[in-house]
Amino acid sequence: MATPTFNCLECIGYCCAIYERVKVTQKDVRRLARHFQMSEAEAKERFTTEWSPRERILRRTPDPIFGASCIFQDPVKRLCSIYEARPETCRQWPSHGDGGCVYYDMMKFEEDQQGGRQFLPIVTFIELPESTNTRNNHGK
Repeated sequence: MATPTFNCLECIGYCCAIYERVKVTQKDVRRLARHFQMSEAEAKERFTTEWSPRERILRRTPDPIFGASCIFQDPVKRLCSIYEARPETCRQWPSHGDGGCVYYDMMKFEEDQQGGRQFLPIVTFIELPESTNTRNNHGK
């Protein structure tokens, strides 16, 4: 299957910021180690953190737009600073059918509707208390 292509140069990096859990495999750690010319142990310690006993994820860093983002997202250019060495999870993005990016499409729609980028919303998701979750209490 061909890898879908799309232009993400105008995006502010939603995919790098909203996913707190970007899985990193041993192969990804090896790739990062080669890219930064360091040992795998050093790359693992410096760029990843333990999510669970069996899974490591990329570290995050403060971000001026989203609060936190992937450690490798350039905060000014809003692009991946290690594109050629990025983890497999990032290489497979987007994983949905048409090869487009739902975040870019949403932001482009908002920009067109609002008449410019200065009005683009930043959306923050919060977890609602159990008592307000209508799926669990059927609206009661």
